[in-house]
Order: sequence, then structure tokens, then C-alpha cells
Amino acid sequence: MSESTDTPILQAVGLGKRYRVRGRRTVVAVDTFDLSLREGKTVALVGESGSGKSTVARLLSQLTLPTKGSVLLRGRRVRIRGSRARRRYVGDVQLLLQDPFASLNPAHTIHYQLARVLRLHGFRGGRAALESELESLLTTVRLLPPQQFLSKFPHELSGGQLQRVAIARTLAADPSVLLLDEPVSMLDVSIRLGILNLLASLKEQRNLASLYITHDIASARYFADEIVVMYRGHVVERGTAESVTQHPAHPYTQLLIESAPDPSRRGDNALISGGTGKGGGAASAGEQTGCPFARRCPFAMARCSAEMPGVSRVDDNGHEVRCWLNSDEQTERPELVASA
Repeated sequence: MSESTDTPILQAVGLGKRYRVRGRRTVVAVDTFDLSLREGKTVALVGESGSGKSTVARLLSQLTLPTKGSVLLRGRRVRIRGSRARRRYVGDVQLLLQDPFASLNPAHTIHYQLARVLRLHGFRGGRAALESELESLLTTVRLLPPQQFLSKFPHELSGGQLQRVAIARTLAADPSVLLLDEPVSMLDVSIRLGILNLLASLKEQRNLASLYITHDIASARYFADEIVVMYRGHVVERGTAESVTQHPAHPYTQLLIESAPDPSRRGDNALISGGTGKGGGAASAGEQTGCPFARRCPFAMARCSAEMPGVSRVDDNGHEVRCWLNSDEQTERPELVASA
């Protein structure tokens, strides 16, 4: 799918990942994935569990090596050889995980964990300078007063406070790119907005390029500039956040939007109850010959199961979709959203 002309900081080009399970069977987690992350912009990667979103994060963070394709950092292909190269890369590209309880070491204080990251990424100041930097990090993530939190252990903090500490830890490396893997899904609903507002503020202040991975397309519209919709390892739709959420072209995107809580809507939608096949999850190699959503789509045609649709342009602002219903050859296009 097409990309903007400005140079991205981090780019995925034709990324693919397959896992071999139980001897001969191969599972396709991600297939030919393209993505560009640019300064001061956020791309949301949206899809249900098993769609391949977290695998993309692991590929971009170099925790997992791709089966095919490449990752480019500032236009150069990433080839990590040795601990020094990995540390340099991690200094640029930081991954924030969804579970703050699991991402912090319970045996060490917040002071120790933040100070260790600073030193690993080149901080050489004395004790006074270190204390000042630690307080600045906690102030940035709005943990006030900072002295109150530095001496605490992770189990002494709430989930929201821990996620703020985890954010401070990523900032300690002074990254250019943030990979946010479901950063609010483990938190109480009442504090999710505060974390998203903090991340949005940091993006603007530091001109960060961000990837926001989520299953919640409503928060993606609020937080992101661009939305990429993923299903069973394939990108099925992408475009501006406004265009994708207000004028979704793929039935799966419609399902995600209709599944979002809306007090004004009653009754089940045809997309939620429609379809006869199995749901999400990665596809086995050799099984996928057509659209990955064909077995669930209430508008599926014979062609949908036989051929993978190409990319069709929805508008002139970069909104694109992979769906036979939107191809130039399709003369009749059914209404994708049934009335409530």
C-alpha cells in the first residue's frame, strides 16, 4: 500500500513471520507487512487478538527476526550484531508493553530501575545530576512529588502509576520511536484516558514517532493520525484515522467499529452475527488462498475464497482497502453496515 513521501524514521518493508509448530506445520503470523513511522505522528495498528499485532511489535523492536522483509531505521536496513549494536538500536526504538507489573523487576526500587537504564544509555553524571535526572523523568510522567516514588518497589504502586514508571523508563533511553503494545489494556477504564493523554503530550513535546497497537478502534481514532487494520497477519485497510472510522470500506473494519460500545445503538449488527466460518488467529501456510476474512464475511462471494484481493483506493488521501467489494470490477456494492 502507498506511503507518504516524507522520510520515515522506522519502516517495515515486506515483513513476514512464520512459525513452525509440531514438526511440519507452519503458521503465518504476519504476511508482507509494510509500515512507516514518522516524526510527531502516531500510527494505530488495530485488530482482534491473534491478528499479528504484537508480532509486528516484536519484529520492529528486533526481539524476533523476520522470516522475510526488512526493518529500516532512518533509511538504513537494521542488522543487529552484538550487544553494542542492540543497545544503540534500543536507544532509538523503545517498546512499551501492556502489563506494567511484568515489565518491571519486583526485586528493585524504581530508583534503581530508572538509574540503570540511564547508565546503560550513556548517562555519565555524578550522583546529584543523576538524582536530578530521575526526578525530571518522574515529573515528566506526572508522578508527583517524584521523591515519593523513587524509593518504592513496584508492588507498592498502582497499575496506572506503574505504567507511568514504565513510560519514564522508555524515556530514559531518549528514543526517537515508541512501540506501544496495548499500553492501556491492563489498566482500569477510569485511568486509561490519562495515560493516552500523557503519551500524546510526550509525542508532541519530543516529536516522537509512535506505533499504537490496540484492539480498540475507538481509542485509535482518538490517539492516532493513521489507522492500519490487520486481520490474520494481513493488512486489510489503512488510511487517516478520520477516514477509516467514519468511512470504513472493509467488512472487518465495520465489525470492529460496530463492536465498540455505543449506548445509542441497540440490537446486533449483521456483521457481528454474520458469517459461518471460524474466527481470527494466524493462518497455516498453504491454507490461505483468498481473503483471510472470507469465512466470516456476510458479503463473501465465491471469488473471495479463491483469490486474494488487490489494493483498491477509497479516496485521494491515502485511504486504501483490500476487498473485492471495493474493487473496480465490482459493480454492485452492498451496504456494509446494517441498520440497528
